[in-house]
Amino acid sequence: MGGCESCASSRRKETVLHQLKDAKDRGNTSDLKLAIEKAESCGVDSLAARKHYSELTRQERQSQDGMRDLLKWAMSQKDGVVLFNVIQEAKKTCLDHPDLPLAQSKLAEIQYDECRRHTQRAIRNRDPRTLASCIERAKQMGVGQHEIEFMEKTLRDMTEGLGQGTIGNASGEPSPKRFVATGPPPPTT
Repeated sequence: MGGCESCASSRRKETVLHQLKDAKDRGNTSDLKLAIEKAESCGVDSLAARKHYSELTRQERQSQDGMRDLLKWAMSQKDGVVLFNVIQEAKKTCLDHPDLPLAQSKLAEIQYDECRRHTQRAIRNRDPRTLASCIERAKQMGVGQHEIEFMEKTLRDMTEGLGQGTIGNASGEPSPKRFVATGPPPPTT
C-alpha cells in the first residue's frame, strides 16, 4: 500500500495525536511523557499535553508520598537553598507532613554550619565581597533576621574599615591596625 509522503506523514500525525490523547486520558505521567516526546518528534503541537503533564507531576509531587520523596531528596543534597524552598512548598501543601520537622532541623543545621563557616572565613580574610555573597545566600536559605542583621553590620564595619585603611593595604597584606567588628577604629597617635 503505497502513497505519497505527505499522506504517510498525515497518518503518522493522526496516530501520534491518538496516542497523545489516550495517554492524557489515562493520566499516567510516564506514558504521557513518552507520547509528548513522540508527538514533538513528528512535529505535532503538544502544548496542551505538556500543561496536563505539568499539572499531573505537580499533584504527584504534592501528595504525601511525593512530598516525602522530595523532602528526602532535598535533605540529601545538603544545599540550604534547595532544602529551604522544598520546605516552603511542603508548608503550603502538607503542613502536617511527618518528615517536615526532620527537614526543618536539617535546614537549621545547614544554615548554622554554612553561614558560620563562610562568614568566619570572610571576616578572617577581610573579604567584604565574600561576606556580601554569604549574606545573599543566607537570605535565600531563610536564615533569621537577627543573624542577617549581624552579618550586614559586620559588612558595613568591614567596608568602612577598608575605606579608612584599617584592614589592609593595597597589596592585600594586613596593615598594623586590626579590623574590629564593634566600634570605630582606634585613634592614631
